[in-house]
Amino acid sequence: MYSSCNLLVKMQMWKDLKNIRHSEPCKSWCILGDFNSIRKEGERKGINRASGNKREIQGFNKFIDEMEMVDIPGIGRKFTWYRPNGKAKSRLYRFLTTFEWLQHWPDCKQYVLDRQIYDHCALVLKSNVVDWGPKPFRFLDIW
Repeated sequence: MYSSCNLLVKMQMWKDLKNIRHSEPCKSWCILGDFNSIRKEGERKGINRASGNKREIQGFNKFIDEMEMVDIPGIGRKFTWYRPNGKAKSRLYRFLTTFEWLQHWPDCKQYVLDRQIYDHCALVLKSNVVDWGPKPFRFLDIW
């Protein structure tokens, strides 16, 4: 998903997503996207928007709580967006999952990959626990 930079448009999208989530029978959800929002002050550096930050941060955290979702821990880079000169950076991209999702794929981690040409970093969601079932036993009688 992609969220607008405009706070009012963003808040309407959060409201629409909450309505869809609570009306759907499927409870296993994973949302990946550019939320254009941060969860705490430390997720943004080099941009001074102190006036609107608190309202946006509180609104985004409230949205995540009301959606009953989990912000998957990140591995790798701390920020997902960088201004080309590197002086401003934010964590705008993230995976949000429900607890039901985590029951199917426990130990999920999001990997923030290196930035290439684009000003955003790619993310990969990976579950390290894989049960391939019983291992087949093989014996070679070659002697």
